[in-house]
Amino acid sequence: MRIVRTFRLALAAAIVIPTLVGAQAASKSPRGFDDSWFWGIKGGSTMFTTGAAGDAKVSAPTVGAEWVITRSRVAAYLSVEQAFFDNTAAVFDITSAGSARAVNISDLRSYNAGMYFYPLRYGNLRPYAGLGLSINVIQNADPQGTYTSESAQETVFTSVDEQSSRVSAKFTLGAQYQLQRVSVFAQAATLPTRRNFLINGAANTFVLEAGLRFNLLGAIEKLQ
Repeated sequence: MRIVRTFRLALAAAIVIPTLVGAQAASKSPRGFDDSWFWGIKGGSTMFTTGAAGDAKVSAPTVGAEWVITRSRVAAYLSVEQAFFDNTAAVFDITSAGSARAVNISDLRSYNAGMYFYPLRYGNLRPYAGLGLSINVIQNADPQGTYTSESAQETVFTSVDEQSSRVSAKFTLGAQYQLQRVSVFAQAATLPTRRNFLINGAANTFVLEAGLRFNLLGAIEKLQ
């Protein structure tokens, strides 16, 4: 499937790219940041607009986990998040009133891969920007109502299936405060998700998150 192939490419890029740039000279930094593997937990809110008329604003509670591999000024990341909600969307159906078929939708899971860039450091505080790829999958999508024919039903189910997932770019701004082997972080992200997606009432989906990153392992073995 195309989405699976895309995610595999993103995963490969997230692992290979920081290895290529890892030859940069290491600068002095708080213990436990450079050349490290961080495992993180986070929570927050995913905000989007949906509804049968595209006017229902949703702020869905979100939880997630992530894996961050740091160098001195760059890091690769992988993460998974799930937003919890129950709402209604719509797909085009000429056989329904108003040419819109209501679809009950619930929960959004996102698989993310990309790079964080840490251009500056203020003591133990590191602001960062991120650029990545996100695969967004609505976990449940159930068209409502009756159908005038089997072909009309098949058309609706095909549309729902195609619009239940979306691959999108993801842009992130955040800050991480280093406390030895533990970091506290907060970040905001935006994803363009308007076209051909069931949560398409607005041009973008926004995610606000905060959490902890734990440095459990060095990313590279130091030469003695």
